[in-house]
Amino acid sequence: MAGFAFELLNFLKPFGGKMEALANINWEVVFQLTCVALIVLAGPAVIFVLAFRNGNL
Repeated sequence: MAGFAFELLNFLKPFGGKMEALANINWEVVFQLTCVALIVLAGPAVIFVLAFRNGNL
């Protein structure tokens, strides 16, 4: 098992900086902002669909 972990670490060594940058991202904030953006965009989308269908949803 230790040999496998050592091989995996050797394989991931070139990706160290990129992986560290991904680890430093606060993913909870990213998902929260994505959800807020979807909710904010849903309102105008419904209005656009109503206008496109002449008020018949």
